[in-house]
Amino acid sequence: MPERDLRNLPPEVLARLADHGADLRTANLEVSQRGRLLEARSFTRGEVRLDEAGNPVLDGYATVYEYPYDVAGGAPYGWSETIAEGACTKSVMERDDVRLLLNHEGVPLGRTASRTLELESDATGLRCSSTLDAASPLVATIRSAMDRGDLDEMSFAFQVLRQEWNADYTERRILEVKLFDVSVVTYPANPATVAQLRADPPEPPDPAPASNRSGALALAEAQAFLLSRSRG
Repeated sequence: MPERDLRNLPPEVLARLADHGADLRTANLEVSQRGRLLEARSFTRGEVRLDEAGNPVLDGYATVYEYPYDVAGGAPYGWSETIAEGACTKSVMERDDVRLLLNHEGVPLGRTASRTLELESDATGLRCSSTLDAASPLVATIRSAMDRGDLDEMSFAFQVLRQEWNADYTERRILEVKLFDVSVVTYPANPATVAQLRADPPEPPDPAPASNRSGALALAEAQAFLLSRSRG
């Protein structure tokens, strides 16, 4: 049975990607879940913290708003994309059933329907928080990998409901999405935010741009850090 394509990409863009031989799934820009083909974007940075009871708490941003990044290499075959501020707000307010996963698959680590995953759309982006089950072998694996620095990225899977493109389909602004999952992931597609397992406030990120980070990314990370401090 063919997958139901929920990526909502214009035919002009799909044809251009096909001509170029771009594989969005291999690039971790799309995922398949229960017969649905969804878009996905990944983001970087994280560390392991425990709460006072010794339970790992995942607290981070699955996406950052107003941060432009290239998809499929950018123009002329790909495009530059920005997730607009508030793009996740409606999905969060309507309490769409969103799962916290590892690499967009498997047994949920948390779920909004069971109130084991909390989501918030704020000025910075989509924030997610979940106290994980310390007795779970999968949680133990994730915690160990994040402790070692082997796993520190977050991603989210979504369907675009409202969007704007420029005339030649090389610039895309995502205005509204329907959320399907937020995930801790092994291989990121584009860096933009903060993922943390934490209880006490994390160390502030270095605001100085590195060779693989833009000034915009450093600013987004600093904003996420300041927001996490303000909320204790």
